[in-house]
Amino acid sequence: MRYRTVLLILAVTAVVNLNAEASKEIKPLLTREAIEIDGHLNEEPWAETQVIDDFTQQSPDEGQPISERTEVRMLYDTEKLYIGFECYDSQPEKIVANEMRRDGQLWQNDNVYVMLDTYGDKRQCFFFRTNALGALSDTAVTDGGENLNGSWDCIWEAAGRQHEKGWTVEIAIPFNQLRFKKEDSMVWGVNFGRNIQRTNETSQWIQVPRSQSWPGTYHPIYQGKLTGLQGIASPSYFDVKPYLLGGLGRNLDGEDWQRTTEGDLGLDMKYGVTSNLTLDLTVNTDFAQVEADQEEVNLTRFSLFFPERRDFFLEGSGLFAFGAGIGDFGPPPLSVFYSRRIGVEDDKQVRLLGGGKLTGKVGNYSVGALNMTTGASEETPMTNFSVLRMQRDIFSDSTLGFIFTNRQSDFGSDYHRNGGVDLFFRPHDQWRMRAMTVGSWSPDPEERDLAWYLSNNWRNKHFRVNASYLDIGPHFTSKMGFMHRRDIRSLMLNTNYEVQISRHGIRDVGAGFSGGYLLDHDNTIIGWDVGIAGDILWNSDDGVNLDFRRFFDRVEEPFSIGDAEIPAGDYEMNEVRLNVFTESSRPFSVYSSVDYADYFHGTRVSFDIDSQWRMTYQLAIETRYQRNWINLPETDLFTTNVVGARISYALNTRFFTKLYAQWNDSAERISANFLLNYIYRPGSDFYLVYDQGWDTLEGFQVHDWTVLSKFTYLFSL
Repeated sequence: MRYRTVLLILAVTAVVNLNAEASKEIKPLLTREAIEIDGHLNEEPWAETQVIDDFTQQSPDEGQPISERTEVRMLYDTEKLYIGFECYDSQPEKIVANEMRRDGQLWQNDNVYVMLDTYGDKRQCFFFRTNALGALSDTAVTDGGENLNGSWDCIWEAAGRQHEKGWTVEIAIPFNQLRFKKEDSMVWGVNFGRNIQRTNETSQWIQVPRSQSWPGTYHPIYQGKLTGLQGIASPSYFDVKPYLLGGLGRNLDGEDWQRTTEGDLGLDMKYGVTSNLTLDLTVNTDFAQVEADQEEVNLTRFSLFFPERRDFFLEGSGLFAFGAGIGDFGPPPLSVFYSRRIGVEDDKQVRLLGGGKLTGKVGNYSVGALNMTTGASEETPMTNFSVLRMQRDIFSDSTLGFIFTNRQSDFGSDYHRNGGVDLFFRPHDQWRMRAMTVGSWSPDPEERDLAWYLSNNWRNKHFRVNASYLDIGPHFTSKMGFMHRRDIRSLMLNTNYEVQISRHGIRDVGAGFSGGYLLDHDNTIIGWDVGIAGDILWNSDDGVNLDFRRFFDRVEEPFSIGDAEIPAGDYEMNEVRLNVFTESSRPFSVYSSVDYADYFHGTRVSFDIDSQWRMTYQLAIETRYQRNWINLPETDLFTTNVVGARISYALNTRFFTKLYAQWNDSAERISANFLLNYIYRPGSDFYLVYDQGWDTLEGFQVHDWTVLSKFTYLFSL
């Protein structure tokens, strides 16, 4: 009876605390005075508006007040929302501020952030982070924090300054960059956070449980209320952004050099159909400013997954996510819409003639529609790509949706389509479930089949468990999507236990177990996997991780790796991997791993080291080296090497340069990419790009080079 009473008291206390958190409210002051974004909160309205300072630690001392006083103020006018942070610090000389790049690694600095749930539905939000230098990082969040689009870029401003009492930052976010349901008086969800890097302290206004770790800060379920916004400008607007491109290049075709010239015009348009629906249009789309993909050595028989980098496809991309393992770390085993299938054929760029995209929310429905057409080439005909995605909010924090994709060539009978439904169900903030089923069909009967997926994810303060089942039919295809393999039935289980000990210089100790079982549709075992892992994290934020894995793989057809051939057969293999990393906010930090494993009927030893040296807050050098030693019985020992170096320099928060060089000896190629980006006014850019490639098959020979310049100008009407 005594224990029941204690449990009842604890439950009631938790509910009271939760309600108290949810009732927190901030009401911005409407200002008629112009606010200059300079890092000085010296305009009179800043002194008149509400101040909030009741921040609570997530880590290291969960539930305790923040160790350094932090104040937040909010103002607004008809065009913009303003946020001011006053971050006091008893040791201002130890403030970490060495990142100025747009979308740089600001979590490695002292930083603050604001989360805005503009629909107030706890399902999607906009996330803005900055540091004492006023560097900008923004993220579009969907699926209740499960999908993060860090490549999304908003047009906003921030300015920071350090002083003898700490540091101050001032933020301005135009309302026309946000999506919301316009009403006479609106209620948005909001949360604020501050990270103090030297003590690894994270704190929020609405506390995020430590069990949710850093991803939890993106979950809009943890929010207070932002009230009182009245008379603000509707985000219905019309933006026109033309581009002008010019350049030249040379490439080696056999023994002859071919000279090429570039000259092009294009246009991107954005129209706010309503306050919460946006139409994007593009004509003769160009992506010349994109940095090269990171080189990888593929030691498997499956395709590699590369992230999307093109601006047009990034905004609202989280809405189009549909598949298995969406939102997890690493590439998904099945994604029904993979935007890199558009405009790229056999690793060659195909001209994008134009298209449009409609995204937003209508009532309880999230809507996404995309249509693009690519030009004809010698290898491929003109092709149209279409996607329709819709989700319906159900219960307090769950969604039910469907997707339809269509890839059609020459607008005739050559088509391929996918259609399916999915459910995301969150009965509790610690419990998430997903279900999905999707079909494929085309004129070819060998491309018609089904796939379905179930997953269950649960966590508390110390323990996490994720179980999933994926079934992909023998004939299922997804020509607008990505998948590793078909004809599988996959059962996966991952568990992790973590405890905070805070002694002997150690902060956290963890252990994990993972297992998987893979069958085909004849119920024949084609793979299994079992592994255990342990990790230690010190108070300094240095850490070490050790993994042991035993797995089985059935190779049904021979495949080649370099000059070696892996024969068909059954293979049982072991792998041991050691990872070591240093605290990332230091001027010099390192991540390194050593891996020893069986490699089919041979062995493999891998070594990987990544380093980052922030020489100043403007200049950073990143290096990467990966080496594999592979020993197979029928061949001599052979090695693969990947070397990469990136040098970044930021003159200020609007002028960036970057040099990225890579060598992949298995591809027998060296490449270099130089990028200069000057944001001469918000939303308008100048780019200068230089690419050069060398063949290394027979010495060191220039294969191609290209120099391009691009000018864009944003007209807001």
